[in-house]
Amino acid sequence: MGVMVENGIVKVGTPICVPSKEFVDIGIVTSIESNHKQIESARKGQEICIKLDPIPGESPKMFGRHFEADDMLVSKISRQSIDACKDYFRDDLIKADWALMVELKKLFQIL
Repeated sequence: MGVMVENGIVKVGTPICVPSKEFVDIGIVTSIESNHKQIESARKGQEICIKLDPIPGESPKMFGRHFEADDMLVSKISRQSIDACKDYFRDDLIKADWALMVELKKLFQIL
């Protein structure tokens, strides 16, 4: 599915959800393409194509049924993923990425 990265970074392995549809989990990013080339991650402003596989143990979520073209797709974060970013990726993330992390913490009500 074609998407525009509006903020932050998307990486292979990222779980994706739709906050406007009761935070429905739609899958995990298993591949990213830009200009018909496989890439591991994409940053704000890039138009990319992502492939999502269903969350293991859950039924596949369908475009047009569980989410629509105008729904915002968001990386699903947790306290554990935030701590991992702090411990292992602190130097890879820029100030805007940390500001987005704060916004997502509020969205997901993570203390």
